[in-house]
Amino acid sequence: METYAFLRGQNAAITKITEEFPGLKNQIWETNKKIKDYNGEAEKNILKFLHEELNNSHITQFQARLDSLLRQQIQRPIAKEEFAIDFLLQAQERTKNIRDKSISKGILSFKYHGAPHKEIMDGHIDSFESAHHPKAENVSIKIPIPKSWLAEQADMPHTIQQFTSYNGTGKEKLLILVYELPGELKDCIMNKNSIVGFLSPRTTLIRTEDVKLGETPALMSEVEEIIECKGRDMKVRIMQFMAIKDQKLYCLQGSVGPAGVNQNLKPMLLKYEPLFRLVAARTRLEKCCKIF
Repeated sequence: METYAFLRGQNAAITKITEEFPGLKNQIWETNKKIKDYNGEAEKNILKFLHEELNNSHITQFQARLDSLLRQQIQRPIAKEEFAIDFLLQAQERTKNIRDKSISKGILSFKYHGAPHKEIMDGHIDSFESAHHPKAENVSIKIPIPKSWLAEQADMPHTIQQFTSYNGTGKEKLLILVYELPGELKDCIMNKNSIVGFLSPRTTLIRTEDVKLGETPALMSEVEEIIECKGRDMKVRIMQFMAIKDQKLYCLQGSVGPAGVNQNLKPMLLKYEPLFRLVAARTRLEKCCKIF
């Protein structure tokens, strides 16, 4: 709602400029084109999301309240043409950089709702580096993260950092885990047969695949796990990209859920699989692993 209100407010202000300064039609056209190119998909997906989450009467009430507030904000005439020109330039600049991170993350989340991996492909990236991280001693790893995702501290001891979609409100996560391996496992060969022994009784192995973690040979395993969440059984679907280096097991884990145990999470994972694979491909470890 906050993101939608921002977009509607910006459009209302440009409409007022159009009414009061018709001589600025070229600048207005250029501004509207840039806004549509950058925000159009986001606004369309926000409306679709609101219709899925709210009933029609709630949407009508929300839009009426928003329109009323906007009319109050822009009821006074614009004092000078230069103020209007300045606003148009700012609106164009906001298609490149929005200072309010919450709004920026909201727009990016909905802009790439249908194809999450394109956010990274289009260059909207935050990089996580393990240097100086309190839970990453003697670990060197660099990972690209979509700008719309939120970095969060993780409670699990082996998790260095976790990231959650939709600025922390989504059901998709990326985790970076590092395990110190005991001596007898330092030369462990990871494959479909060996990882079965590491799975919990409530985890089902779906498939494995030889891949790379950056430039490093790795193993990808897809699993579905039943977990307890708020007193009831739920399930998550996980893609893990695993590599061994210097007696450590590095794991980049992308997951979707939790969801009800009867829900099919395959379509949800298929949507985010290109993103998880892209992040894994662009991950950087300091040295090559001896692995698999």
